[in-house]
Amino acid sequence: MNVQDYFSEDQWLPRVVATLVLVVIFVIGRRLVTRYVRGDAGVLDASRRRRVFYARSAFNLGMAVALMLLWLGHLQNILLSLTAVTVAVVLATKELIMCVSGFMLRTGAGLYSVGDWIEVNGVRGEVSDYNLLSTTVLELSPPARGHGYTGNVIVMPNSLFLTHPVRNERLGRHYVQHPFSVTVDAGLDVGAALDWWRAAASSACADFADEARRVSMAVDRALSADVQGPVPVIHVGTTDGALLCFQVQLFCPASRAQALEVGLNSEFLTAVAAGRFAPASPPPETP
Repeated sequence: MNVQDYFSEDQWLPRVVATLVLVVIFVIGRRLVTRYVRGDAGVLDASRRRRVFYARSAFNLGMAVALMLLWLGHLQNILLSLTAVTVAVVLATKELIMCVSGFMLRTGAGLYSVGDWIEVNGVRGEVSDYNLLSTTVLELSPPARGHGYTGNVIVMPNSLFLTHPVRNERLGRHYVQHPFSVTVDAGLDVGAALDWWRAAASSACADFADEARRVSMAVDRALSADVQGPVPVIHVGTTDGALLCFQVQLFCPASRAQALEVGLNSEFLTAVAAGRFAPASPPPETP
């Protein structure tokens, strides 16, 4: 039976005994060689100090190699076990690691804070709380339905911020860019209708115009960009069915967006029904 068979993986006691014997042998041998090199000299010169150093280093290296060869099989098993455990831990805690990474991204990039309106992966709401693993939002209605709270509380894992873009509606005092449109039959006097929309939208936003202007300027400074507003924006176009589509965008408080839209649309449709916008006169026929 050779030495490898004798020191099998299950025989710990012989390995421990052999380890102690090797350590004792190498320690005693190192001391004897060091004493022999030193001799009777009380003070060593440079040459003897180098030889003492080389002798000690040789014995230390030899002892390390011998112990490594003796325990090599167990070291391999331990390393393999640690690797397997590490992989298992990473796989088991993958979501937790991604959540923590998402929190670090939020903190480092300043994606949002409490009170901001954000939209992530189709979820839109006001941030009410966040921690290392999740973010809690109060769900908001889509802009077409007035930006109000739905009453739902949604808890999102922070891992979403690593895989989906975050849209932050960071406007001061909960002001929003509220777009809406109204479609009517063609044949209206487009110029007169546009004039009506500009006057009506400006009149509807007159009571908060000063505050909207201050908020707009603050947003421009904070974002270092010219954000559209606070003047209402009116566009007109046509649909695939050759109908007129008036598109309006208001810079207004979120709490009043739905009421402003309903009021302006009602007034416009009433004016259209009353024939206020006469059809554009056809061009004269050429004789």
